[in-house]
Amino acid sequence: MANITPIRKRKIRIGTRATNLAIRQAEILAGAIINRNLAEKENIEIIKIKSSGDIITSSIGPYDGKSLFTKEIDQALADKKIDIAAHSVKDLESYLLDGIALLGVLKRMDPRDALITNEDIKSIDGLPQDSLVGTASPRRGAILKSIRRDINIIEFRGNFETRIRKLKNKEVDATLLAMAGIQRLNFSECGILPFETDLMIPAAGQGAIGMVARIDDEEVIEIIRELNHIESYICISAERKVLESFGGSCFQPIAAFANFDDDEKITINTMISSDDGTRCQNIKEYAQRDTVMDIAGDIGVRLLEYYNKSLKRTVNS
Repeated sequence: MANITPIRKRKIRIGTRATNLAIRQAEILAGAIINRNLAEKENIEIIKIKSSGDIITSSIGPYDGKSLFTKEIDQALADKKIDIAAHSVKDLESYLLDGIALLGVLKRMDPRDALITNEDIKSIDGLPQDSLVGTASPRRGAILKSIRRDINIIEFRGNFETRIRKLKNKEVDATLLAMAGIQRLNFSECGILPFETDLMIPAAGQGAIGMVARIDDEEVIEIIRELNHIESYICISAERKVLESFGGSCFQPIAAFANFDDDEKITINTMISSDDGTRCQNIKEYAQRDTVMDIAGDIGVRLLEYYNKSLKRTVNS
């Protein structure tokens, strides 16, 4: 895409969570704006906003899931206190506040999950029998249990650094993190074992930095249009469509991952399972650009049918 004339007078305020990883993601977005000559460096401000999810230290079970990490930032956007909300797309609810929308994403980084251990291991079989693994993700916990029935899962909350500290203190034998976050923070202090996406299907939007803005802010929309990575946006929109059609929250062990192959065909790989991983439905379909949203919507409906028939009494029971 051709660069647009820099917006020299208006300040572009990027809102983000106040964690190291979230701030790094906002810095990546700011760098992309500057590198594309879409705004002057001195006119970009990163505004750190503490989210409810970063304040609450107990289980998030009684609370509202994903929105804990986004609602304060999105409200600041709606109130015109910021101009762009930089989000990990996997944290976004299917439906956002009126007047704002996910208008683009930067090119997606590594979407895989990784097992993090104090000792390097070559495969999941390298974990000791009856290992204790900490994660706050029902999806990660259920998939791990389906691979190794002996593994014990405990809820493990906190930001990137908190979880690593707990691991190093040997509160658990392992934890799970997103490879994109590991790469963005240049983390290499522990053993890192990535899972291929067919084995541990990622969360919808995992690995992507999303740009949420007001739908009437034409200047910012133009910036996002220039930065948006079309292929990533198509795949992530399909993943989010699966969840939207399913109607579920992050409390269900559910996954959706879409990607282009060499022939420009889009693979959509999804799953829904019980908390313990013993009951699972995996649906994989193939689509073209012009059919991907319809197919994604249909997959979400089929996952919901399976959930209602086979899992409703078991999930979070």
